[in-house]
Amino acid sequence: MLKKLFWPCLVLLLTVAFAVALWSGRAAEPKYVEMACLFEERAPGCVDSLADWKSGLAFYDSSVAVSRDPLKSLTALLWDYWNIEFAGAGEAAVSKDAVLPLQVLKNRKSGCMGLAWLAMMVAEARNLPLNVILLPGHVFLRYGKSSGLEEFGFARKTVNLEPNRRGYSYTDEEYRERYKNGHWTGLEFKPLKSREFVGLAAFDLGNLYLEADPRRALAWYRMAEEFFPEYSGISVNQEIAKKKVPLDLP
Repeated sequence: MLKKLFWPCLVLLLTVAFAVALWSGRAAEPKYVEMACLFEERAPGCVDSLADWKSGLAFYDSSVAVSRDPLKSLTALLWDYWNIEFAGAGEAAVSKDAVLPLQVLKNRKSGCMGLAWLAMMVAEARNLPLNVILLPGHVFLRYGKSSGLEEFGFARKTVNLEPNRRGYSYTDEEYRERYKNGHWTGLEFKPLKSREFVGLAAFDLGNLYLEADPRRALAWYRMAEEFFPEYSGISVNQEIAKKKVPLDLP
């Protein structure tokens, strides 16, 4: 019985924590750092006790002090100081260790989600203009703020950073070509809000358990739906999980 109740209770805990954050007025969106701790069932503020996190921010601050270049300092932190490597194509890139940012920081290997989450934690801590951009089955980072006048010939003031290629900068047109055969939802190329990103991470975690443990997958999908109801893949996989749950279980 305890095993049956564990995952629904975990999802309830996380969604309640999110609701409390909203209603308390602390934040309009969940904090990336706080959600990193909650997703691993750690206490809020757990990153403050992580030596790798603290030394990383210290490295970033010293780099900015010398170079006066926040973007250069961010990429140096992620791919030189922390030396986060691509976990590899296929299952390795979407494993739990490659999605959860504190595991990425520990193991130094990641897929696009884990690297993006860790980068957004740094951006949040240092107030950097960084966003996560959605593509079919993929996300990338965008640094800077758009002028909104690109269609009139003004240069774009943003830089795309590919998480799986140590920050290599593809153009939007190159991304469209590379992912043209994917399932497009209309949400692509729009900066994800933190709640949407968290929902996407919960969706990815649910996918890990879809075949072997549909009850656990369903719990993650329910949380994903709370955070990112606009993402159509959640409801699709949620229905698949429901069909896989034994009929004698509630």
